[in-house]
Amino acid sequence: MLLKNSIIYILAKALPALAAFLALSIYTHLLSPEEYGLYTLIFTAAVFTHNTVFNWISMATMRFWSNKNYTDETFVSSIAMAYSKILLLMSVLLFISLFIYWNSEVRVWIFSGFILTITLAFFTIAQTFFNAQIKPEKYAILTIITSLSTLGLGVSLAYLGYGAIGIVSGMAIGFLLPSFIMSLNTWRLAKRASYDHTLFKKLLVYGLPLASAAVLEEFTKSADRFMLAALQDKAQAGMYAVGYDLSGNSIFMLMTAINLAAYPVIIKLLETESQQAAYDYFKKYTVLLLGIAIPAVIGLMLVGANLVQLVIGSEYHETVTLLLPWITLALLLLGLQVFYFDLAFQLGNYPMGIVKIGIFIALANLLLNYYLIPTMGSQGAAIATISSFALGSLLSLIFGRKHFKLPFPFADFIKIITATFVMGLCLWWLREQQGWAWLIAQLGVGILSYAIVIVGLDTMNLKDEVFGYLNKFIKFKIITANHID
Repeated sequence: MLLKNSIIYILAKALPALAAFLALSIYTHLLSPEEYGLYTLIFTAAVFTHNTVFNWISMATMRFWSNKNYTDETFVSSIAMAYSKILLLMSVLLFISLFIYWNSEVRVWIFSGFILTITLAFFTIAQTFFNAQIKPEKYAILTIITSLSTLGLGVSLAYLGYGAIGIVSGMAIGFLLPSFIMSLNTWRLAKRASYDHTLFKKLLVYGLPLASAAVLEEFTKSADRFMLAALQDKAQAGMYAVGYDLSGNSIFMLMTAINLAAYPVIIKLLETESQQAAYDYFKKYTVLLLGIAIPAVIGLMLVGANLVQLVIGSEYHETVTLLLPWITLALLLLGLQVFYFDLAFQLGNYPMGIVKIGIFIALANLLLNYYLIPTMGSQGAAIATISSFALGSLLSLIFGRKHFKLPFPFADFIKIITATFVMGLCLWWLREQQGWAWLIAQLGVGILSYAIVIVGLDTMNLKDEVFGYLNKFIKFKIITANHID
């Protein structure tokens, strides 16, 4: 089930990632670096605000949805009340901000950021409903439709000349409509009389520390962009963001998809079966996480220059090509911390551990950016990012095992490293080739060489599964042929 659900979630993330690549290519051709910098600052601020005030709802829902003490009606009613309360508070703050900046262009940025934040929250809660119920197909459909909607509307408004604000407005509409339509049946369960204050407090107590950790993570991820804009200019922030988005839509996307497939099942096993059952499943999850992320990082480093030339506007080529390896490695380290090491705190019911580490690495990132950006520009921001994420993974490794001992599959890890090394050798000879045909060839050679070695070494018993599928396919063909005859 892990492999099947992971494939569904990877598709749910991969197709939107392709749409994001397309959007990145179009936006960098339609917008100047300054305009793209404005767009990414508004978007980053909206994501940061979402993680600050809304994200605890999704995180706590994921942890407690499998708890049999509450009905779906009670759960949805409590979530609806939480969303409504936050929306009311944010609306008050919005009106105060608009009053302060009424005669400034900033008021447009604030309003568009507000709309994007609340629609993004509605979308992520809808995703959480499907993910918590282990319905990957519905999760995938919602995610794919939303990505196409945000792409189409954002590109259309940007093409019509509305610039960064047009993109943000299009994204907000694209988030809201599919989420409302697909989650309408779930929201219909919400009734004021079914609201449970005890459940609300339980969600809040568990979710707030994790949301605080997510805020700190987002701060660490985005502080470099704002500091580049402040200490250099918006153009530097825009070019840095392009490199970040390019890596994030590949490496971090894959790791997120695998976590989405595994985490709700791990929680369900803990709630309904035993810690050992969850532990065994976690081990399979770790192998899959490392087996996808590590070769993806090496592959992107080796074919990144060709990818940049093909999809990114010419003004961005030099800077993005220089930054891509650094940012790719940084996001791998962040992914290992968030999707592996930090789970020790979550499964051990000590989410404050993630918060404490998050505070430390956020401060480290801030100081490094402050000292490196003035002299090294965007490269200094990349060095600050990779250093802080490496520190975060190390601290989470050291302190997390005190709360929940995570399994680490050493034998399968060696097999993954071996297969990645072989893949890297094969791609090394093709790394300087450019063009769409060569990119397809590079991807094909990389995937094929890695798959042959990883199956040949029987990582995670893949050899038996692959030959089992082949035998079923051959038998099906034989039966079909006999039936036709």
